[in-house]
Amino acid sequence: MNKRRLNYTLSLVVVLSFLLVLGLSGCTTLTSGERDFSGFKGDDSTPQICGIPKVFTLWAGKNTDVGTVTVSNDEDYLYVTYNTTGDWYLKEVKLYVRDSEPTERLNPGKAPYKSGNIFYARSYTFVVPLTGFEVTCDVTELWLQAHADVVRLDEGGNEEVPDSGETAYGGDITKPKKGSWYGNISYTVQCCEEEQEPCYEWKGETAWADGTRYVKKGNWATYTKYEGFEKSVTLYAGQDMEAGTVYFSSPEDGDVTITITLNEGWRFAPVKENVKIQDYEIAPPAENPSPGQFDHKGTASEQSFSIEVPKNNYYGVHVDVEHWVKVECP
Repeated sequence: MNKRRLNYTLSLVVVLSFLLVLGLSGCTTLTSGERDFSGFKGDDSTPQICGIPKVFTLWAGKNTDVGTVTVSNDEDYLYVTYNTTGDWYLKEVKLYVRDSEPTERLNPGKAPYKSGNIFYARSYTFVVPLTGFEVTCDVTELWLQAHADVVRLDEGGNEEVPDSGETAYGGDITKPKKGSWYGNISYTVQCCEEEQEPCYEWKGETAWADGTRYVKKGNWATYTKYEGFEKSVTLYAGQDMEAGTVYFSSPEDGDVTITITLNEGWRFAPVKENVKIQDYEIAPPAENPSPGQFDHKGTASEQSFSIEVPKNNYYGVHVDVEHWVKVECP
């Protein structure tokens, strides 16, 4: 899987950390998984994750809303973030992640993910590698018991309110007839959409060398005045798109070389006689031109095309072109 860098609002993050759990039977070293967190920012940037984060209520004392537990994933990791609200703060958080639904309260002291004392934090995130599970996105359901020790602080946020400590769980609360209450979170690992390359296609346009319109209304075709020396004008497609340039050389032996050079993203349309030119001794009449009847024609295939025409005072230069445009992908 390709690892993606995330931007996520965090106060404390488990980063390449090893947590030492001291139990009655000895010591066990647990890790939250290796992960590069250099891209994390302490702002409201949207994380680059798969799908949409799922938010669950963090319940203290069975029925007091003290915050949220947000679960999300990318291609490689599960992210579980505790957040408190109001005057509630976290003292320690513990997490189980399983591929089957717990039917009882799991011992928080033996949870594989533990924060240790986090000194009244408002937010904490566990990073759990998905490599430990057989994952099929949008199919695999993981079950979490997200446990927290929470406490209220006074108005100044400096002192712990006496006897305010509570046990908290995220998700759906179960109150069994026997045993301690607990909460379960069900989360389906979400698929990461592949970034689709944009789709393009060639779109045909009519182009004319810049100049004077043949008619004031309707057809926008133009002709160019030639003053007897070399000059360049813009080749306009679709009336206002700059498709390239049209260069008129100085006359030589009674001829003028006209060179059409297209801009990047443009090409000559793959049709016969895609270049049509008409020369005029006097300004052409105010009527729509018929390029198919023009005297000088050629078929261009490269980005640049040259053709010799008789020297005259005006030229109508018509070109069939195509340009590369973004379209909706099928």
